[in-house]
Amino acid sequence: MLTIGKGGMEMGMGTGMDTEQAEVTAEKEKGFLTKLIAVSVGHFFNDFYMNLVPPILFIFVSAMGLSLSQQAFIAFVITSSGSFAQPFIGYIVDKRGKPWLLTLSLVWIAAWMSISGIITNYYLLVLVVGVGALASALYHPLGSAMAVKLAKNSRGRSLSVFMTIGGFAASVAPVVTIPIVERFGLTALVFFVIPGLVTALFMHAAQIHKVALLPERTEKGKQNEKLNRKSVLWLSFLVFISSSRVLVRGFLITFGVQIMMLGKWDVKIAGAVLSGYLFANSFGTIVGGIANDAIGSKRALILFNGLTVLCMLAIVMTTGYTMLAGFVLMGIALGGSNTANIVMAHELLPRNINMATGLIMGMSGGLGGLLMLLFGKLSDLHGLMAGSMYLMIPILLTVLSTLLLPEKKNVVSG
Repeated sequence: MLTIGKGGMEMGMGTGMDTEQAEVTAEKEKGFLTKLIAVSVGHFFNDFYMNLVPPILFIFVSAMGLSLSQQAFIAFVITSSGSFAQPFIGYIVDKRGKPWLLTLSLVWIAAWMSISGIITNYYLLVLVVGVGALASALYHPLGSAMAVKLAKNSRGRSLSVFMTIGGFAASVAPVVTIPIVERFGLTALVFFVIPGLVTALFMHAAQIHKVALLPERTEKGKQNEKLNRKSVLWLSFLVFISSSRVLVRGFLITFGVQIMMLGKWDVKIAGAVLSGYLFANSFGTIVGGIANDAIGSKRALILFNGLTVLCMLAIVMTTGYTMLAGFVLMGIALGGSNTANIVMAHELLPRNINMATGLIMGMSGGLGGLLMLLFGKLSDLHGLMAGSMYLMIPILLTVLSTLLLPEKKNVVSG
């Protein structure tokens, strides 16, 4: 009887300990989820502030007399500050990055972008948005690292939450900002700092600053992968394709409302369609991932880059609902090609996928911003619709480059 009783006691104690351990595990999981949501919401507002100024530059025109070239340069400064600086800031973050910098970077970009509405000097405006955009170059690598750290055994799911929530910010910014600024003026931008500060407080309350970020170590033999000439050639093709996508996407964000207004559409409708275009861009990334798995990277690139040609023709050669449909479908086309582009780069650099992603996301973003300057100047010289038509040149070259890319089985071997 004693033996049975003792065993029963041991079983009861074991059950109690298991229950307590399960509760602790559940509490930890809840803490991980809260931190992931906090970092992802911070990502949303980081990208919101990155897309705060470009869609309303046409309103700055009446206030400051900006030319199309100057508008393009402002968009270039925002893009390049958040892209060209990313590899360098990312390197520093890998060495000395602290999680509390995420909260600081959100406050930084919220403050600088929000005061842009009270700036009355073009050069000062360029400085303000450029300095503010540097925070994005910090948030993306550090935020991604934290999302991976919080993922435990579901890295892909965690990263998808982080990226998807942030991706929707670009579509929300125009539909929120344009009506408010049109009604209350550019000075109303100052109040946009509030959601950034509130989110920063949420991130601090979620204690993301206590997450230990330890960079993963890789074998020395895998750190520097040698590339053959053909691999370099195919990588350059992929960087060009991605840069052209960044150019078209940025051009339509910056001048999209003005293009639709030239097509006799009301500014509010134009703003809503632009948000639809940006939302479709995020949705297109999901569609592109499915297409990539179903038909392969090269065929997916051909499909979506070919669709880009048709959409651009609809935008520049029509003025009715076809133009609006062209904008929305363009978002899907540009987003759809993104996944296949990155996958092919990973296949070329299987041991350095972070470097491959950096080339496609970082370098291409900067090069696309530089091309924006050129096409902004062309639009100044020949008119906005003519400048838009000139986009057909890089778009067609993108299709040609895609057709020249090797199939998957020949990618690594070249």
